[in-house]
Amino acid sequence: MSIAERLPSLRHRDFLNFQFGSLVSNIGTMIQSAAIMWHVYHLTHSSLNVGLMGLVRVGPLLTFSLFGGVLADQVDRRTLLLVTQAGMAVLAGALSYITLTGRDTIGAIYLVVGLSAVARAFNGPARQAIMANLVPAEDFANAASINGIVWRLSDVSGPIVAGFLIAWKGVGAVSGLAACYLLNAASFVAVIIAIWLLPKNLSQSGKRVRNPREVIESIREGFTFVRGTRVLRSAMIVDFWGTFLSGADALLPAFAASILHLDARGYGVLAAASGTGAFLAAGALAWLPTVRRQGRLVITMIGLYGAATVFFGLSPNLASAVFFLALTGASDMISTVLRQTIRQLTTPDFMRGRMSSIASMFQISGPQLGDFEAGALASGIGERGSIVTGGVGCIMVALWYWMRGRALKEYVHQVEAVSV
Repeated sequence: MSIAERLPSLRHRDFLNFQFGSLVSNIGTMIQSAAIMWHVYHLTHSSLNVGLMGLVRVGPLLTFSLFGGVLADQVDRRTLLLVTQAGMAVLAGALSYITLTGRDTIGAIYLVVGLSAVARAFNGPARQAIMANLVPAEDFANAASINGIVWRLSDVSGPIVAGFLIAWKGVGAVSGLAACYLLNAASFVAVIIAIWLLPKNLSQSGKRVRNPREVIESIREGFTFVRGTRVLRSAMIVDFWGTFLSGADALLPAFAASILHLDARGYGVLAAASGTGAFLAAGALAWLPTVRRQGRLVITMIGLYGAATVFFGLSPNLASAVFFLALTGASDMISTVLRQTIRQLTTPDFMRGRMSSIASMFQISGPQLGDFEAGALASGIGERGSIVTGGVGCIMVALWYWMRGRALKEYVHQVEAVSV
């Protein structure tokens, strides 16, 4: 079988351009993400303060994501993405400015993080929904895998680059942390160009809303659709609980510095481990035939994610920590690709923005609230105890869905049944 047959989504130019631009931008985003956690930890020496960034993000995301979903079904998604990406670029520039000028207080950093979350709330639904407009339905599962590869390449490279930049002494007033934020701001140029090259009016607009009452009604229609589609509802809820209980990103700076006694470069390697496993898993998913019994595999991967988290929390050295973090990344990647495929291919296009906004509430609030939960628990029982407890909780979620989550467990991928 040829590469074109194995990777059919790459035959579509708009999809290919979008993925290339996203890769450059995502690398910048992951550089900033790793740097900002290190920044906050070394300003405060507290995992709880790192975890509090999750609460700072989740408020705007929960408040505005639903409106972002309505907007993604009302306007040209291409235009909406251009505006939100430009906004996030400006905020990355602001973060570099306050770092360069010594105004990088914890409050100022939280403010930039919160405003970035507002932009993400409007960007996320449009970005997820537009993916299904760039390839035909029969190629979407492969497209989701390729999209996963792009994200995980950034997960691997971004933290490693961040680690070396943080350790860099800088030039003049430009410190390594400021360089991380400047690099992210510049990286948005690539994705903005890629979005600009997309055709206008790719999406099918839903019923137009003209006043606040109709906006609320449009949001209600989205919830009604999700509530009435059991497999969608189950895929969203299992994602939330798995990431809420088992997420450990906020604990990585403390785990690296205080438990494994690593420097910034070692932290970068540790932070890249999950992305490495996810990248390998995404590559395998893209190359192999589409999985049919996707629901069973989603639940299995949630359980594996929890088990790998437990062993990561018990890791005595960098090598074992990297291995088990890579396993969490691989299992999460497989689950993510399959859940994204289930969501997009069971939703008509005029509803995808609202469905994606509801999914984003679960997908984003889970790890963000999980960061706070992990940080708060670590303040009482330590980083190792927090990580192991969360992993055990994630395993319990998987067992519950295996026994009781019939709609998700029995879901079988059938392109012919897709409604677009």
